[in-house]
Amino acid sequence: VDIGGGTTDVAIYHDCLLRYTSVIPFGGEVITNDIKEGCQIIRRYAEDLKVKFGSALVEKNREEDIVVIPGLHGRPPREISLVNLASIIQSRMEEILEQVAFEIRSSGFDKKLVAGIVVTGGGSVLKHIIQLTEFVTGKGVRIGYPNEFMEQGANQVLNSPIFATVIGLLRMGLEMEKQKKKAMSDMTVNEDSDDKDGEGDEEEVVKPKRQNFFDRFLNLVKEIDSQEDN
Repeated sequence: VDIGGGTTDVAIYHDCLLRYTSVIPFGGEVITNDIKEGCQIIRRYAEDLKVKFGSALVEKNREEDIVVIPGLHGRPPREISLVNLASIIQSRMEEILEQVAFEIRSSGFDKKLVAGIVVTGGGSVLKHIIQLTEFVTGKGVRIGYPNEFMEQGANQVLNSPIFATVIGLLRMGLEMEKQKKKAMSDMTVNEDSDDKDGEGDEEEVVKPKRQNFFDRFLNLVKEIDSQEDN
């Protein structure tokens, strides 16, 4: 379950194969807008409140916990209760997760997902998202980090579920590039074999191929995939 800014994407795997996909048209942006309207604050403050103090469970917050945000245009500062903030977030998050549970049931694999749910994307960094997801779906839940595909000592900023999708795409791109180079290498070997069998063939000078943008880009990100190479 990839909770992004504009959508929540559901991908169901069974026996190592992708069996079902669905896109739910709600994500982190709609939660930010709910906070903006519910607390009557500007969007920038709403996003900051969600990221820094947001919680997916009201019961994990105390009534006396208050956040003070600056007032606008000379107005006095505003006090926002973390209980009220969590109430806004939980209401919308429950709606999204109920749609996730519906998609899982609709897929026909509801009783076969013994590994449970992996939640990733920017929305997965919300506090207590694991507990709420388990409550709504009735399945085991963990956060999907990309660290298992990164070498030790790599930039820890990237070790966040926010970057899980892009790192997965980079790994796929690297794998496709390896397969392409292997296919080209096999083709070259076959051509050399054919040349040896021929007679009177003129010797050709093979010029080095200029590295394209994609090749240069891959060289910059290969450290992410170094575990597989090691």
